[in-house]
Amino acid sequence: MRVTRLIWVVTLVVLGMAETGRAEGRKLKVLTSFLPVYCFTMNVAGDLAEVENLLPPGADPHEFQFSPREMRKLNAADVIVINGLQLESWLDRVIKSTDHPQTVVEMAAGLKSELITASPYLNLGAGASEATAPNPHIWLDPHLAAHAVTNILNALQKADPTNAAGYERNARQYLARLEKLDGELRAGLAPFKGKPVITLHDAFPYFARRYDLRIVGVVEKVPEVEPSLRYVGELGKVIRSEKVKAIFSERQSSPKLAEQMARDYHLAVAQLDTLETGEFKPDAYEEGMRNNLRALEEALK
Repeated sequence: MRVTRLIWVVTLVVLGMAETGRAEGRKLKVLTSFLPVYCFTMNVAGDLAEVENLLPPGADPHEFQFSPREMRKLNAADVIVINGLQLESWLDRVIKSTDHPQTVVEMAAGLKSELITASPYLNLGAGASEATAPNPHIWLDPHLAAHAVTNILNALQKADPTNAAGYERNARQYLARLEKLDGELRAGLAPFKGKPVITLHDAFPYFARRYDLRIVGVVEKVPEVEPSLRYVGELGKVIRSEKVKAIFSERQSSPKLAEQMARDYHLAVAQLDTLETGEFKPDAYEEGMRNNLRALEEALK
């Protein structure tokens, strides 16, 4: 009887050790908020961690309604990576309600003087521009994307120190690719330095600043809100005075209004991609930025 009891106790101990081993051997679970955050995180994590995106393909990262499926993802995550700068404000309250404590990483953390908080072209005919919350579209500048990658690297190393060296190696390789991408963009856009452009929304100020383009107006001050006739008239004056040659719609939005203005003012029209949605693959960011380069080169030449 004592032997049987001893065997039973040993069995429980062995099973407990095996269970502990599986828990310790489990890969870090990382959840990202939308496409660029996924790309940056995936390239740092490689095969050392499990990376999944919260939003399904095509969902708008500015607003999102949770389903039980997304709540399960949140509860299972060890680390949550977001852009920050209030882009995912809808997520804050939900994270606090999860059953499982997580590390939340803002990839924009630490950016101060680099942030753009006022765009004068948004106040056409309305006086001086007032400071607002920082524009959140930092990922459209590869230099700021590199800053985001470093923030993600530090967070994954802290959460999973066993694989710190691997994360470091992956991040260095990806940062080299971002540097190459930046060089391609700079070389391709160099002939258009100082060129005035009109974009659909205020999504490209960091991109324009990095590559010496001048955004002189946007078609919609507020996404999906049709501008007033007065605003359209003021924008038309800017197009004529600045000798604008191209207007850019966006892949994620209807191009009708931009196309109408292009016809009215005899402008070239092309499509840029904010990269907020798309196919979830590690090189989607680089692919999208190169597509933007080709669109700009074609429209501005």
